[in-house]
Amino acid sequence: MDECGRCGVKVGEDAALLARGTLWHVNHLMCDLCSCRIHENERCASHSGLLLCEHCHLRATRPKCHGCSEHIVGHFTEAMGHLWHPSCFQCTICHHTLLKTFVTLPNKQPAHQDCFWELKLKLNVVQKSF
Repeated sequence: MDECGRCGVKVGEDAALLARGTLWHVNHLMCDLCSCRIHENERCASHSGLLLCEHCHLRATRPKCHGCSEHIVGHFTEAMGHLWHPSCFQCTICHHTLLKTFVTLPNKQPAHQDCFWELKLKLNVVQKSF
C-alpha cells in the first residue's frame, strides 16, 4: 500500500495523496479522462472504475439541458420528456421563462397559454381579413 498508484515507486517519506485507497505521489494523481493533475484540495471521484477530476465527474454523471446542452447542476425543470435549466425552458413566442402551465404548439414548441391564444387570435383576424 505504500507504492504510488501511478509509477509504482515506494512513497516513503515523500508527500503523498490518498485516493481510492491508494497512495499517490503529489504530482502523480491524475484524472483518467482528461489527464489533468488532481490537486491536494480538489475533489475527485471514482466513476465506472475511473478516477475523475471534479469537472470530468460532472460531465460523466450529470444530464444535459435540452435547451442549451450544458450540464445541469442543481435545480432543473422536467417538461416535454426532457430536462432543462429553469431559465432555458422558455416560451417560444415571448421568450420568458415558463412555469408549470404551458401549451405545446403544433411545431412541438412550448408557449404560455396567454401567448398561444393571442397568437391564435391574431392569425384568425389575419385569415378573415383576406
